[in-house]
Amino acid sequence: MRKVNNKKVIRRIADKTRKAGKKKNLIAVLAIAMTTVLFTSVFTVGGSLLEKQQQATMRQVGGSAHAGYKYLTEEEYELLAQDEKLEEVSYRILVGNAVNDELKKLTTEVSYYEDLDARWSFCYPVEGHMPEAEDEIVTSDLVLEALGIPCRLGESVPLVLDVAGKKIEKTFTLCGWFYGDTVAMSQVAAVSKTYANEVAPTPTNSVLESGTDASDYAGRIMADFNFSNSLGLEQKTEQLNERLGFPETAPIGVNWAYLGGSLDLQTVLLVVVLLAVILVSGYLIIYNIFYINVFADIRHYGMLKTIGATGRQLRKIVRRQAYALSLYGIPVGLVLGALVGGGLLPVIMSHLVFSETTDTKTELNFWIFAGAALFSFVTVYLSCIKPCRIASGVTPIEAVRFTEGQKQRPHRGTKGVCRGRKKAERTPKVNSLRMALGNIRRSPKKVAVVVASLSLALVLLNSIYSLTGGFDMDKFASSRVVSDFSVQDATLDNTSVDSFARVTDGVTEEFLAELSEQEGIEESANIYIYNHDPQFTEADFAKLKERILENDTVKNELASYGVDDEELQMYEDMSWMDGKVYGIGKLVMEKLENPQGELDWEKFATGNYVIATRFTFDEGGNTYFFQPGETVTLFNEAGEARQYEVLAVADMPYACELQVYGLFNCDYILPEQEFLDFMGETQPMRTLFNADEEHEAQIEEWLTSYCGEVNQDLDFTSKSKVVEEFQSVKNMYAAVGGLLAFILAAIGILNFINTMMTSILTRRQELAMLEAVGMSRGQQRRMLQYEGLAYAVLTGAVSLLLGGLLNATVIRSMGSQIFFFTWRFTVLPVTLCLPVLVLVVLFVPLLCYRSMCRESVVERMRRAE
Repeated sequence: MRKVNNKKVIRRIADKTRKAGKKKNLIAVLAIAMTTVLFTSVFTVGGSLLEKQQQATMRQVGGSAHAGYKYLTEEEYELLAQDEKLEEVSYRILVGNAVNDELKKLTTEVSYYEDLDARWSFCYPVEGHMPEAEDEIVTSDLVLEALGIPCRLGESVPLVLDVAGKKIEKTFTLCGWFYGDTVAMSQVAAVSKTYANEVAPTPTNSVLESGTDASDYAGRIMADFNFSNSLGLEQKTEQLNERLGFPETAPIGVNWAYLGGSLDLQTVLLVVVLLAVILVSGYLIIYNIFYINVFADIRHYGMLKTIGATGRQLRKIVRRQAYALSLYGIPVGLVLGALVGGGLLPVIMSHLVFSETTDTKTELNFWIFAGAALFSFVTVYLSCIKPCRIASGVTPIEAVRFTEGQKQRPHRGTKGVCRGRKKAERTPKVNSLRMALGNIRRSPKKVAVVVASLSLALVLLNSIYSLTGGFDMDKFASSRVVSDFSVQDATLDNTSVDSFARVTDGVTEEFLAELSEQEGIEESANIYIYNHDPQFTEADFAKLKERILENDTVKNELASYGVDDEELQMYEDMSWMDGKVYGIGKLVMEKLENPQGELDWEKFATGNYVIATRFTFDEGGNTYFFQPGETVTLFNEAGEARQYEVLAVADMPYACELQVYGLFNCDYILPEQEFLDFMGETQPMRTLFNADEEHEAQIEEWLTSYCGEVNQDLDFTSKSKVVEEFQSVKNMYAAVGGLLAFILAAIGILNFINTMMTSILTRRQELAMLEAVGMSRGQQRRMLQYEGLAYAVLTGAVSLLLGGLLNATVIRSMGSQIFFFTWRFTVLPVTLCLPVLVLVVLFVPLLCYRSMCRESVVERMRRAE
């Protein structure tokens, strides 16, 4: 056969076929666009979160360079700078620390920075310039705020420097400032190289092998560098170390912001399921649209076959139409998806731990759009496979005789036709309902696709409602506060502050005095802490050894955290375990969790009793350090000992304890008066109090003023703040899930509209013939509405079944990972949405039928000829 070059003809036919069905194409474009919106918004939010998290990690680390060496000499730095495989190299010189009284809670490191290293270290000034003169300095707004100095160039900055153990007082001139990071390990002050060389000249002795301590840090060079890319940084740094001839123990570090966190299986599965849901929902509608469109144009494809078109050419025609519609739908979806993702990002980030360390600006790049466009195109491609097969496999005779839902039957010969003829069955009574059910049975695949598309949105909506409806306000609040108000030092619960720098005695006597004068206080209590590891008598440690160190359950639990028998043996040899001693008031004792034994305040307040805690990592809570009724001995800082009877075993609420944990946490709890008498007078770690409803708002306003103006070292938590935070978290889940459910619902309704519209158009000859033989238009409308109701009934049944099943399995499992979740079975959203769905399925067929009836019966019958 001679090969004919007819590509232009195929393209022209495909384009004209597409242009002939503008209404059908509009629905297809909308479907492709909404599918693209889902992919783009997911990729935008996901990609931005990954980028923000990496930026936040860099700021916490204090730099964006790939890796760096510490404590180099000038000679060692020059050797490093000459390495040809390094892309960029820069450095800073350590000078010392600023130790002003105002900076006790704000560790501030003073160094000289090259301009490039200052940019890598996020300390290049947003206003002003890097230090040049001997007395110039650049520092953060946080340092200036702590010193009480405005962010204004030319201001005097008096500092007390600790340079290798030597105190130096120096007044600098502010030549630049930048925005500090609250989660950074330390704040930064940059001085000139002239001043650095004057007070901290770089030593000439190498410490790469011998190591160094704080007394020898001053003047050492901290070198940072970048490779050509961030792949395999650990291996590259090892190879660099070998090239330079530095010892294996050389102090080199890789920026762990580039190493990435390990994704747990649940997170991976969640991402996979989300993408699969989007892919399936997009596939369902796009497949159904092209599937229906092919059947709508089946006579057209049959006529093309009669004039010589091959199945391959027909497939090309269908695919070209799909790809042309994608050129409209995908760009629109990319733009809308970026806008949706940009709107969701701030909502989601406001509840992430690194939200305060970076902005909420959407990170848009080529790969986000490329990935979303690719996934959308793949969805379109997959959706076209079956319609292409249908179009290519049609025969001219089948196409001309085609009526929706018909089944091809094998031809039979005439021989024996009359033999064995069954007795004629009784013809059932015909009505609109029977005809509607018969029409539904014509194309079960189409019905399945539409029902699946509509059900997907309802099931997702039910799942989101089940998840957010299970959020338990009481559980959430109990993790943050156990009373109306809690006052403590601002560093106490700040995870960005080093655990050793947290103030555990910050509630001042002045505050307690003013608190006692406030109206509406119903009850209050203090929490004190002796934050030193306990000492044990031989008898007490023998019990701990038997119950903890030699307990197989404990060993297995600790092994999952990387603690082996050798490390446990070390604790045994030292007769030591970590722990704390708390002093509490009656209000706090009433909030102790999981008590085993008697919690009698009158008895406890005598000072003869102690409450012990459980082994922290035992999820069942059955591993006790000491049992109720046993006698234990406690020691104070002076080494004095007192014996107490264990009144009960209980857990300190998370909102009450010091949120810094060791391996064992063998804690004791004493009544506050006994604590102060034995451990010594100290200020409270926390003060808890309740207020009556009438004065609650007034007291919160007073606390805001006191902690913001009178004593800025204090901070407070209130139930009203926790309620706002809870509602914000709940709204975030509802907004994200609700938007996804809304888009899927729109896709499903579009699918139904397209299905009904095309079904009516492909059956217009049939409907015209029915009308011609006496079926009224009212009966036809009822028949079409019954068809819609059948879709609604099937959708409702599938949604109720799957929604309930997912609620009892997946949602219940997901919720168990959220500490403030209480599972409740519900299919309420599906039930509430079904009436709306019924209205849609009743209204849409009427509109489609009305549009078709603009032509007369004769015109509709002739159109098919």
